[in-house]
Amino acid sequence: MKVLVLGMPRTGTQSLADALERLGIGPVYHMREVGKNKHQGLWIEALDAKFEGRGEPYDRNRFDRILGSYEAVADYPAAIFAAELLSAYPEAHVILSIRHSEDAWLASMEYTLWHAHVHQPVPNPSPMAPLSAKYHRHCWGNDLPAHGVAAYREHNALVRTLMERSGRRLLEYAPGDGWEPLCEFLGLEVPVEPFPRSDDWAEYKRMVEAEKEKGKGKGEV
Repeated sequence: MKVLVLGMPRTGTQSLADALERLGIGPVYHMREVGKNKHQGLWIEALDAKFEGRGEPYDRNRFDRILGSYEAVADYPAAIFAAELLSAYPEAHVILSIRHSEDAWLASMEYTLWHAHVHQPVPNPSPMAPLSAKYHRHCWGNDLPAHGVAAYREHNALVRTLMERSGRRLLEYAPGDGWEPLCEFLGLEVPVEPFPRSDDWAEYKRMVEAEKEKGKGKGEV
């Protein structure tokens, strides 16, 4: 494992994952890898051990069942296990992806993951639904608008504290920071090509924003 990107979702993790691969660090394990590899059950097992005391906590051997063929990791569900991953992979560079504004992070979450969660069909046939339900419950008490910002602050504070205690270097990185701080941190040359801007949720977010604007036009609150 070469790089752990331990920021929460909607902090530019997908763009960072694509940037790492263009720098020759890959493959990168991102949320999109979960369903592709049918890893939902393993992550649920890890969540049950962490939050519900059921089963053995995940260590390097257990994480390697999921991450063993990857050189970097970013996004949920992996970032939920920041402390465990830091312990499992002490050799890795560590990046905390953040947003410049807590309000911007919360709004982005509400337009994407949270909106999809509260508008899902019942029952939800998606293979990702049980995993999604687990992390929404454990990470912000199934109420992102009320508890999301506190969860964001606590997560970032935990990563900073653990890194300070360990003496390891930490790069805090926000969308728009570009290649330079990333490449300097990793000891790599800055590419000529533009920094990637990737977001699987972009179309969904535009749809939600359009719905909200339409509602405002009709006088809905």
